[in-house]
Amino acid sequence: MTDQNTPVDGPYRITTEPIPTGVTLDVEPFVQGVVQDVIEALLTDKYADRLDALYELQPCDPHVIERPGDLPFESLVADLVAEVRTKLPVYGLQALALAGRIETLAAPAVAGLRAAEGGAAA
Repeated sequence: MTDQNTPVDGPYRITTEPIPTGVTLDVEPFVQGVVQDVIEALLTDKYADRLDALYELQPCDPHVIERPGDLPFESLVADLVAEVRTKLPVYGLQALALAGRIETLAAPAVAGLRAAEGGAAA
């Protein structure tokens, strides 16, 4: 089974840590896969011309007003996001382990928020 701070060990390891306002989910292995997908996409002919065009635009005039359709960087980001994985799968019992760990770590933060809301309402 998995340890308490790593309730999910595959297909992508997820590590959890409490923070004052809730919980962090460290999904570095997932992000590595996303970065790999992006790099692989950038190395294809599909994006080479657009990447070259972005390079040629640097530096650009900071006073030019661009319309949304004129924003090549933002357009490329949107298209690349469409190319890569965006969902982090958690299977079977690991989903319950993750939910339990999140609940355990988030409980103190939620209790503090509830107390603060109760004090503000009074």
